[in-house]
Amino acid sequence: MKQRLLFMVLTFILSNLTIAQTAIKKYDIKSGIITYETIMKMGDFEIKNKIIVSFDEYGMKECKDTYTDKKLEESYFSDGKNLYSVKYGSKTAYKRGIASRGTELRVEWSEFGTEKDRKAGKYKKLPSQKFAGKNCDMFEYNDGAGSITQYGGWNKILLYMSMKTKSMESTQRAVKIEENVKVSPDKFKIQSGFKVE
Repeated sequence: MKQRLLFMVLTFILSNLTIAQTAIKKYDIKSGIITYETIMKMGDFEIKNKIIVSFDEYGMKECKDTYTDKKLEESYFSDGKNLYSVKYGSKTAYKRGIASRGTELRVEWSEFGTEKDRKAGKYKKLPSQKFAGKNCDMFEYNDGAGSITQYGGWNKILLYMSMKTKSMESTQRAVKIEENVKVSPDKFKIQSGFKVE
């Protein structure tokens, strides 16, 4: 239950950040598959997951698959027009609205906060770091109330995100990148036999 709640909270945050960004070519490469490891901690409670993000058309079509113990639990995808979440245990897909630009956050300095926020120091640039062998531009957001989030991006693709609050710590780190690979169009479709709500 805690795992689903954390996943829903993080999905909501990332969805709102994605919606707020301008609709342009999202990434600098046409297609790719990125494998991430995620760790979420709340006190002594820890959850580890694997996430695989596949994208095409420079990120306009995108699918985020979440695995628990090597089992595909959920997918969140954009077919280029609409957003869907899919629960494999119940064979149910849920329409989540219009897709303005894929599913994942685009990492571009000019799109983090307002100019006023950046000048005030809420958002700041950090030294570059390497994730999955790629040099990443690093940014940090401090809400001033105890929550600090760091983002690492390569070719505008999120390869690292770390969020720390008073009660929770979450890290998503890319461990493998496949660039400009063929991604099956089926990644961006609801499987037959699934009901849609």
